[in-house]
Amino acid sequence: MSRSTRQCCVSANKNDGFLRVAAASPQIRVADVEGNAEVALAAVRAAVERGVRALVLPELNLCGYTAADLFHNRTLLHACEAALVHILDETRELPIVFTIGLPVAVAENIYNCAAVCCAGELLGLTAKKYLPNYGEFYERRWFAPAPADPVWVEFAGQGPVPLGSGLVYRCCDEGAEDMALGVEICEDLWVPAPPSTEMALAGATVILNPSASDEIIGKADYRRSLISNQSARLYCAYAYADASEGESTTDMVFAGENLVYENGSKLAATKLLTCDMAVADVDLDRLVGERRRSTRPKPTKPPCRPSEELPPPWPHASARASSISTTG
Repeated sequence: MSRSTRQCCVSANKNDGFLRVAAASPQIRVADVEGNAEVALAAVRAAVERGVRALVLPELNLCGYTAADLFHNRTLLHACEAALVHILDETRELPIVFTIGLPVAVAENIYNCAAVCCAGELLGLTAKKYLPNYGEFYERRWFAPAPADPVWVEFAGQGPVPLGSGLVYRCCDEGAEDMALGVEICEDLWVPAPPSTEMALAGATVILNPSASDEIIGKADYRRSLISNQSARLYCAYAYADASEGESTTDMVFAGENLVYENGSKLAATKLLTCDMAVADVDLDRLVGERRRSTRPKPTKPPCRPSEELPPPWPHASARASSISTTG
């Protein structure tokens, strides 16, 4: 699928085949939407200062993953939408694509979403497909799984934009065709068939995972293994942002471990309970080269449509056209 919107006013630089990505865990306060919006903006600006062009922030970072029954509160839902409007307005001139985690109400359902933003544009709303409802997790109490097929919605004063799982955000500029982002949310990685598999087969070279993974004995090592294996299996870069200790207000502990992997190798990681930013340069040329050399199933990219312009999230691109595709 594609949609039309206005161009992004960012400078064009030579594409060297590398993309600087980052994962960050801003210190939040549960249900303090306005305050959380400001710390999210601070993280985006700090990433831009470090040359980052793709940033992932944690799951539901705008209101807090542990907001519980407040997710059903109309005031909270409206506050999140208004805060996203503010964030988009404040980042119009920034050459970066980033995620913002928030609940999105559509008709009778509420979806756990990652808003994919760039240069003041809301590119899409990736919804969580697999909702954990075991142990310490109760997500089905509040959220509906991503719709089977993407739906188009008006949100945060923009649209229509796609809402669903498996969306691929692609830069179609000449010399930057290898830059394609997919987003899956936390539990989506832990299931037998993660959505990132289909996104990689649709051409995604970078997977962003906004997460709220709590800490129990042995879980951190298992989580790193999952990310390493998935990035190797898909020949992709994988950036993972975990919820910060500001979420540790109930019976769970969150440590803000942020990770960046490329084809099975760890490029950057933060220590538990530091909530620092993990930053790394991923080699897109290498990833695409490995895919071409491999006999594994190849990506089947839909054609780009240069006449339908989207803001390229990376300033490397010279022409100005992108598209959104879905794997569904």
